[in-house]
Amino acid sequence: MTGVSVSSSGGVPEKFHSREELVAFIEQEARAAVSRAAQAPPGGTVRVERRVPWVTSGPVLQDSAGYSVLKAAALALGFVGPEQAKEELHVHEQLRQLYGGYGFVPHQGQQSFLVPLASAHLPAFEPQGQRLREELRQKLSAATERYDPDEAAWLRRRTSPWSKALGTVSDSAGGTLVAGPHVGELIDLQRSLEVFSAAGAREVALPPNGRLQFPKLTAASTAYWVGEGTSIPESQPATGMLSLQAKKLGVLVRLNNELLRFASPSAEGLVRYDMARAAALKADLAMLEGSGGTQIQGLLTYPDIVVHPASAPGTNGDLFQPQDVALMESRLPDAVEAPTAWVMRKSMYAALMNRRTDAISTGDNRGVFLFREPQAGDPNPPKLFGTRVVRSAQVSNSRTKGSASNLTYILLGYFPDWIIARLGIMEFLASGLGDSALQNDQTVLRGIQHIDAGPRHAASFVLCDQLVIA
Repeated sequence: MTGVSVSSSGGVPEKFHSREELVAFIEQEARAAVSRAAQAPPGGTVRVERRVPWVTSGPVLQDSAGYSVLKAAALALGFVGPEQAKEELHVHEQLRQLYGGYGFVPHQGQQSFLVPLASAHLPAFEPQGQRLREELRQKLSAATERYDPDEAAWLRRRTSPWSKALGTVSDSAGGTLVAGPHVGELIDLQRSLEVFSAAGAREVALPPNGRLQFPKLTAASTAYWVGEGTSIPESQPATGMLSLQAKKLGVLVRLNNELLRFASPSAEGLVRYDMARAAALKADLAMLEGSGGTQIQGLLTYPDIVVHPASAPGTNGDLFQPQDVALMESRLPDAVEAPTAWVMRKSMYAALMNRRTDAISTGDNRGVFLFREPQAGDPNPPKLFGTRVVRSAQVSNSRTKGSASNLTYILLGYFPDWIIARLGIMEFLASGLGDSALQNDQTVLRGIQHIDAGPRHAASFVLCDQLVIA
């Protein structure tokens, strides 16, 4: 490249002998222009974009590019350098400073990279946190409109067809997930896949210290009829606490490196969706049957949950009857005006919807449907006598009674009394790649999020257990 003469803002000609020198000069002049535009004139304040509408500020000089979880993961794992993920590095520093002020300490002794999980859950006790909330919400959704189905199809063909890692070729390994633009915030995707969230569970932000307590009334005051001049007996309401403490939920995904190289909205959506799906399935299983300790304590393990025995008991499993619907609802406390959802397996719901009375002879199963209601128009979402049904394979089909080990259960409840608390950030931890990953041109992605959940009132839920799927 021959020498190029350019006049700087000070009128001094500059000569460049390489493209790198020219790029450095242009960047320097752009920063100087933005700095001058940001200076307020006498007697007023002028925003940068009003003075220089063609110049954007920020870590990458391209604010509309948005934030990429995929690039953040690639940077954390050393797949790309800081120059290729400036926006993601800038957000990491912002989150580290914000949470560091509240005492949050990332993992020590290994490379830790912070990414936003839920902008609405970031601490906003000061203007800095409020501004960061809105900024991240816009950045995380910036790439939504650039999803390209043709590009997704090309990615599907381009990635290695024999890889067992998450890719875009095999349907069983994620190919079917590329059909739609799965972008947006990770937490929004995860909520849409969680049973408890779909059933109406209440979502709250977990403070940076990872601890949260909800007061609850465990016993009410007592009222008495008393005569004239007679003292009123004293009663003392009993109170308790629902204590939530951050539990660590890890997601480990192997990615074909093509997804990192072609970091587009299509690949971004695929990775976000798969991470959210994996976390949602793991969290749901714990919320239902978790043992507590290092994981969420499941709803079924709380002693105060109301247990309803099915009306048709059997030695090797019970049969759910039409009258059990009203009987389960009648067991909810008076404070619950109406339940918000049923939770059961898809196969159990299908069995109930297909259950029929006998018409002519015993066992002919040709009479009226026992559980179906007349539907006006579209029957979706599925309902059982007016209450929404949330169906999930996370509901066990291996409950036991007698010699049977393929039984299931049905839950009915007022799910706003189930509290889900999450930290607003997620940690990516860099981990060494094994020989197989290097050989297959793959990257191992490990993400950590902090979550806990529990019931404010376990009596707001009714369980009918040991049911035959029929």
